[in-house]
Amino acid sequence: MMSNLTWCLILLAVLAILTFLVHRYARTVFVLVLCHNVVWAGALALIATNLIRYRPATAGAWLTLGAGIVAFDIGAAAVALLLARRRERPSQPRWGAWRAQQTTFAATRPVFYVASALYALGFAVYLVSVHLRFGIGTLLLHPAAIRSAHGTSYLETVPLPARILLYLGPLLFVLLVYRAGLDRPFPIAVRIVGALALAASMLALLQRSNIVIAVLLWVAVLVSQRWSSRSDAAAAPRRGLARYWQRLPRAVQVIAGVAVLGLGALIVFQGVGGALNKVGQESLRSGVVAPALARSGLTSPFQYYTAAPMAFLQLAGSENHDWPPERVRGVFVVGDWNPQTWGASTFGSVLKVVPGAPHVDAISPFINTGVPTNVYTWMEPFYRDFRLPGVIVGTLLLGALFGWLFVARFRSQTVFWISAVCMTTVFLAPFATRIGSTLILSLIVFAAAITLVSRWLTARRTAAAPEPLEEPVP
Repeated sequence: MMSNLTWCLILLAVLAILTFLVHRYARTVFVLVLCHNVVWAGALALIATNLIRYRPATAGAWLTLGAGIVAFDIGAAAVALLLARRRERPSQPRWGAWRAQQTTFAATRPVFYVASALYALGFAVYLVSVHLRFGIGTLLLHPAAIRSAHGTSYLETVPLPARILLYLGPLLFVLLVYRAGLDRPFPIAVRIVGALALAASMLALLQRSNIVIAVLLWVAVLVSQRWSSRSDAAAAPRRGLARYWQRLPRAVQVIAGVAVLGLGALIVFQGVGGALNKVGQESLRSGVVAPALARSGLTSPFQYYTAAPMAFLQLAGSENHDWPPERVRGVFVVGDWNPQTWGASTFGSVLKVVPGAPHVDAISPFINTGVPTNVYTWMEPFYRDFRLPGVIVGTLLLGALFGWLFVARFRSQTVFWISAVCMTTVFLAPFATRIGSTLILSLIVFAAAITLVSRWLTARRTAAAPEPLEEPVP
C-alpha cells in the first residue's frame, strides 16, 4: 500500500497537467477549472505534510477520488469545446432583450429593500424563538450552551418559512460589498455598516455555513469578472492609493481581493469556532496532530480542509455494507458503515418531501481517519448511491453544468448570479457536497427571482421614460 504522500504527489501532478491542458485548449472555463483544481491541490498538499497523521487508504479508494477530480475537469472542458464550435448569433436571445444585457448587477434598490425586509422578518422570528427557549442573554454570553442543548435543535424550533428567509443573508451581504451588485450602489459608509450588520446577524445563527457561503459567493463574483481588461479603465480617476489600485490589471485585483477575503474568512472561522468551543479538541486528544500544528492554534481549520478527502478514502475502502444505527442527538458514534443507497443520497433534498420515498439521514455518521469526521467531500452522495460509476458520472455532469453556466454567465445577470452561487460549491468540493443543500438551492431561487424582477422593473421604467425631443435643424 502506497503512502498518502505518494498518492498526493501523483494527484498534484495530474492536477497540474489538467490545468495546463484546459488553459491551452478550453480557456473559456479556465478560471472555473483553476478554482476547482486549486482547492483540491491545497487539500492534497496539506495532507502530504503529515501534520495530521491520517490513516492510509487503499489504491482503489485513491483511484476513485482521482477519477472524480479528473471527471469534473473533463466535463467542464468538454462543454467549453462544444460551445466554442457554435458561432455567436448577432440577434438577441429569444428570452428578450431585457434579460440579455451584459451586466452583473443583481438588484434595484426597491427590490433590495424588499429582500432586506424579508430577511429582517426571518431574523426577528429566529430571535423570538431563541429567546422563548433560552433567553437572549444566553445567545449573547453562552452561545455554546444553545448549540449543545439536548432535545430538538434550536434551529428546528424556528418555523420553516423563517429559516428559508434567513438564507437571503449571504446574497444580501454580497450585494452590499460588491459595488456593482446594485444598479445604484449605496455610499461606502452605508455599505460597510450594512455588511457588518448582516455579518453579525449570520454569526448570531451560531452556524459557520451562512457566513462562509457569503464570503465564498463574494469570491465567486470576483473571479467571474472579465480578467482581460482593467476594471476601472473607464471610471473617473481616483486619488492616493486608490489610483494605483485602479491601474492594476483585473487578475491582480482579483487575486489580491481573494487573498484578503481568505484571511478574513479564516479569522471569522476561528472566532466562531472559539465561541462554540469547536477548536479541534478531538484531534488534539487523538495524538495524531504534529506538535507544530497543535501549537499554532490552526488544528481546527486544518482538519476541516483535509479530513473530508481522507474520510472519503476510508469510506471508499470500507467493506462494511451495514446501515449505521439511528442517530441520537448528543451521542457520538464512529464506524465505517457503507451501505449502497441507490439514489437516496444524491436526491435526498427532493425525496425527503415526497411521501413514502426512501431517504437517508442528512447528517452522515462519523468515520475514523485518524481523527473522527463526518464530512466526505462533494463526491459522497454519488459514491454512496452508485459507487465508482456514480462518482465519475456525477462529477462529470457537475463539470458540464457549471462549465456551461460559467461560459454563458454574461448572457444575463440571472445566469451570472446563478453561476456564482454554483461556484461556491466548487470551493467546498474537498469538504462536502452543497449543491443539493437547502441553503444553495434557496440562494439559486433568490438570485433568479431578484435579478428577473429587477430587470423587469428596469425595463418598464426605461420604456416609460419619455424620449428626448430632437432640436430643430435651422
